[in-house]
Amino acid sequence: MNITPNKLSIAQLFATPNEQFIVPPYQRRYAWGFQQYLALYEDIDMLKDDDGHLFGMVILHTSFHTAGLNQPELVDGQQRLTTLVILLRALADVFYNLDKFEKSTEIEKMLSCNGLDDVKKPKIRLGELDNIDIENLLLHKNSTNISNPNILAAYESYREWLSELTFEEVNRFYFKLTNTAVIIRLDVGMAQDAYKLFETINNRGLRLTATDVIKNFLLGHAAKINSDHTLDKVKSLWSEIITNLDQLDSDDFLRHFMCATLKHKLSMSKLIYEFKKHYLRNVENADLLGEYGYYDYGVQDDDEDDVETGSNSEDTISNKISIIEFLTGLCHLSETYKQISKETFKDVKINRRISNLNNILSKPSYIFLMYFLQDPKYVQKTKLQVLEYLESLMLRRHICENRTSDNDDIFSKLVQFLGSDDLLNEIKQFIGENDYMPDDEDFALSFPKYQFKGRLVDRAKYILATIEYHLRGNTNELIVSSSGEVELEHIIPQTIEDKKSKILYGNWEEYLGSYALPKHKKHVNLIGNMTLLGESLNIQAYNNPFAKKKNSYKNSSFLITSELGKSNDFKFNNVIKRGESYSELALKIWKS
Repeated sequence: MNITPNKLSIAQLFATPNEQFIVPPYQRRYAWGFQQYLALYEDIDMLKDDDGHLFGMVILHTSFHTAGLNQPELVDGQQRLTTLVILLRALADVFYNLDKFEKSTEIEKMLSCNGLDDVKKPKIRLGELDNIDIENLLLHKNSTNISNPNILAAYESYREWLSELTFEEVNRFYFKLTNTAVIIRLDVGMAQDAYKLFETINNRGLRLTATDVIKNFLLGHAAKINSDHTLDKVKSLWSEIITNLDQLDSDDFLRHFMCATLKHKLSMSKLIYEFKKHYLRNVENADLLGEYGYYDYGVQDDDEDDVETGSNSEDTISNKISIIEFLTGLCHLSETYKQISKETFKDVKINRRISNLNNILSKPSYIFLMYFLQDPKYVQKTKLQVLEYLESLMLRRHICENRTSDNDDIFSKLVQFLGSDDLLNEIKQFIGENDYMPDDEDFALSFPKYQFKGRLVDRAKYILATIEYHLRGNTNELIVSSSGEVELEHIIPQTIEDKKSKILYGNWEEYLGSYALPKHKKHVNLIGNMTLLGESLNIQAYNNPFAKKKNSYKNSSFLITSELGKSNDFKFNNVIKRGESYSELALKIWKS
């Protein structure tokens, strides 16, 4: 594979007068929206004099250089290069309006090219649908007949923002864009190599995560501070954080951290922006970064779920902390986050409650718990009481199928009560005032009808184990984990129409009667059709008709299972009745 890489400034990239970048017809139209073209503008605008910036790379399929017009095919980088020429067009127009004609003419030369025919052409030729638009914009300075709204919006936004600047500010921006920022140009001689390289870069590698971006941001700041081995210490702390989060979603951890910081939910799309804004406001020496002061105005809010974009957030800490203090605090939180996820606290009872929440699938609770469980103010009794209440809250919300998108917001707001001497009652009052806890009637009606499918097996297992403990007087003589030593047993089997099962184990379809198959789909995943069974007993009972299953059930040490051995029959009506009886117990166990 013959590849020629070149690191070029934008001025150098567009300097060859007889070169035109060609976007092949199979490429999509220009599609960058507000967030993308704003980010490109900001990346340049916030550069300081000693900063550098890399635009990334473009892949070009090139042939032998000729005296006429050379037209390398733009295999990758269309959106970026198109945005750059739109920005240059806006700069040329703003310079022209400021009577800086030499500057404007200088840019015009970058926006056009020509061959031996001496006919002026746009520097980039887009696909058929967009090419007239870009030609009108680059050559004829005409934005009135642009059909692609994305091209028009980018040009008008750039022109508006640049028009608000003084000549000195525009000129400084222009210099940073064309001379400070660089782009990697990869020229590939053979078409198949160019496409293979594009596939390798875009499909085979991992895209940058929010964690990657935030890591580079922090290390960049530490490098600028450059005192008392700050960079080495920051690297060490970040390494510890990543080690703590091994096999966990580090993006989720950072998002949960920001939810707790802002006291409201935050979508993943806004994580990097809000993290940087919080950091720049509250950490010492942040003014060394080009972003400093740049994050005081908001970006366009496209996420309707984030209804409180900063209204509840802290504004500025009067006494800023060092980057080391900031990361040390983050490191402690990551350690607690790991303990919650892996249930590795020293206190066995705490771990058991955490395990219950994990089995319910209550990850949003981590937002609150990573602060609460590391707070030395609260003794074991308080922690267990709060955890038990949160179990009830989350189970009821799941069973009643309340909006899961509210859960992040609930636990983000609970952080505000930390430090209270009467934490449990304050939490209960807040939950009650906002109707976050489903009432008894809704819970009782929903409980026997809830479908425990797929990944909800652990939730069903948790419910049955908790009912078992309740029937035993909560002696905790039996511990049911999700490790597999105890199986979740479907009394009416999950599959009843399989021919092999019918031959080996009996005809459940016939046994269950009329409309067995459609009824089976509605009843098989209800809690009334589930019980707990030891692994060895489960193997004996698998897919047997109920009469044969009874023997395994009778030998079970679980009360909820051995009780089934007394039944003569078990059909769909038994599923409903058993579920309703468990619903009555559920009201006593998971109290509002």
